[in-house]
Amino acid sequence: MCEDLDALLGELRARGVGIAREPSDRGWGRLAAIRLPSGAELAVYEPRHPTAHGR
Repeated sequence: MCEDLDALLGELRARGVGIAREPSDRGWGRLAAIRLPSGAELAVYEPRHPTAHGR
């Protein structure tokens, strides 16, 4: 989970991290995935719902 998905993906791209799935709108938030060195994907998202840490 992150507050700014575009900024996070831009920073990761600059560091050479592969983007497995570009951001898509899911209603509850925006979802993307990065490629791990093992080849697996790790999902990251920017919520549009209230979060506990935001209170």
